[in-house]
Amino acid sequence: MRDASWVKARIAARILLRQRYGKVTARDQRLAPRLADDHAVTDRLIDQALASICAEKGLSCHKYAGAARTLAS
Repeated sequence: MRDASWVKARIAARILLRQRYGKVTARDQRLAPRLADDHAVTDRLIDQALASICAEKGLSCHKYAGAARTLAS
């Protein structure tokens, strides 16, 4: 069973990737501040989720390092 904070971190990571590619939806814009304010979804957890998604998709992950801090902006 997946931990709720891990699921939220993966959602946040997907939003960050969509931000990078300029494909943010209205739903993403509503969710991002809520995920950024969630104390269980830490920057480190988002970075780990981002690395996981990049590995799954075969994307270069080094350019996304530390990107979690931009989620709320």
